[in-house]
Amino acid sequence: MKHSRQAGFTLLEVLLVAMLMGLVATAVTLSMGGARGDRELDKQARRFMAVLQQAQQQAVMDGRLLGLRLDDHGWQFMRRQGKDRSWQPLEGDKLLGPVELGEDIRLTLELAGFAWLPRDDERGEANKTSRPQVLIFPGDELTPFVLTLSQRVDDASHVRVVRADEFGALTLSGEATQ
Repeated sequence: MKHSRQAGFTLLEVLLVAMLMGLVATAVTLSMGGARGDRELDKQARRFMAVLQQAQQQAVMDGRLLGLRLDDHGWQFMRRQGKDRSWQPLEGDKLLGPVELGEDIRLTLELAGFAWLPRDDERGEANKTSRPQVLIFPGDELTPFVLTLSQRVDDASHVRVVRADEFGALTLSGEATQ
């Protein structure tokens, strides 16, 4: 008489595998929750780059000079008026209209290696009709700049850096720090 042994898992083995799967699922969920702010910052940096590229294309197609004005929490595209040569915000444009980011995202602009600080007459309500810091030329060139987007989520600081050269090329880099 042959004794046949059934192949299978014991109850202890099944419980051990279920517990390990639960631990892995918890670790993945916690790690993804921490990256949420990082993803939001990345999304806003990519949004900025896409809109700036659209503005470059519009400047080329219209043959007109455009401007970009940035503040701590947003940006505004501007158009130079022909008669009085003043800068006016593009208010009615859905794509190039003003953008206000949340208070948790901060923008810092550097032009030619120097941090930009508004003059006293450019602060407050006056800045809505002030001049732009970045010029977008009809030949697809623009003022070289470095824009740093930063956000603090819980105990981590997230940073994205958008660099633009004088030929209109944009690059994105960034990291999370403690």
